[in-house]
Amino acid sequence: MLRRAATILVVVASAIWVVPAPVLAVDPADWTPVFSDSFDDPGTLPPGCAAYDGSSEGAEATYFRPEAVTVSGGKLHLALHRRAYGGKPFVTGELRCLGAAQQYGRYEFRARVPVGAGISSIAMLRPVDPQTAAQNASQLEITARPGDETALVRNGSGADTSVRSLPGPFSDWHSYAIEWSPAGFKVFVDGKERYADPGVSAAQRWFGFAVTTSGSGPPGTSTTLPAEFQVDFLRVYAFAPASSLPAVAVPPSTVPNALTGSPGGHRWSLWLAVVATVMAAAALFVLVVHKTKPHRPPPSHRA
Repeated sequence: MLRRAATILVVVASAIWVVPAPVLAVDPADWTPVFSDSFDDPGTLPPGCAAYDGSSEGAEATYFRPEAVTVSGGKLHLALHRRAYGGKPFVTGELRCLGAAQQYGRYEFRARVPVGAGISSIAMLRPVDPQTAAQNASQLEITARPGDETALVRNGSGADTSVRSLPGPFSDWHSYAIEWSPAGFKVFVDGKERYADPGVSAAQRWFGFAVTTSGSGPPGTSTTLPAEFQVDFLRVYAFAPASSLPAVAVPPSTVPNALTGSPGGHRWSLWLAVVATVMAAAALFVLVVHKTKPHRPPPSHRA
């Protein structure tokens, strides 16, 4: 019985010992991280970013106000309200990261768009020079009308603008990546490439988010408001090796499932190793005791 128990202990300890340590994720090839934000600090916007205050150029029915951009519950919230302001019937939120302007970049984020007719959720790249906006603006615009969820990609390459419609679904949470490099412009949804255009703008551009009324018409009475475009995290990369951003960018904050390994994962691996060592030593001790302990001869059946 002791030998069997010792054997089981050795097998279990060996199984734990050979469990591999967590594999650390790596940065995407050709990109270097600039900053990441998981919106863990209530009321704190991402570094280099600010809420826009002004009327909308593309949506005549909305006015962007800072109070419509908030951070709480580990998320960035951009709201759309049915409230008149500045002669517009709706108040909406827009976040502009002018401090992260660069030539080329990769932008990863996880987001949930509001469902309802007349609402558009936008991730955008806009040129620093507003005079070139028409030729160098790119964006991913998501509309989630009930039964009709569509993403419209516009890519301004400096001369032409490519437009493509992507079928959904896009409601609920999804991971997105916008990649703008000398090789072209790409959009990924949940890790899958959904759009690629060889046309590329070489202008300095900033990144941002916005929720606004749809170009096909503002929300009607059937659309429940206020509605929110929510972002769970944002990661910004610069193109390597040539990046227009200064080397001393803001320090990254913690992001769930972030680019580098979690210190907790290393601690867990260490504890597994300690437990495995203790169990192996105990098993070895039991075997040694069992081998060296004198055994009584079996009782004789003779009278």
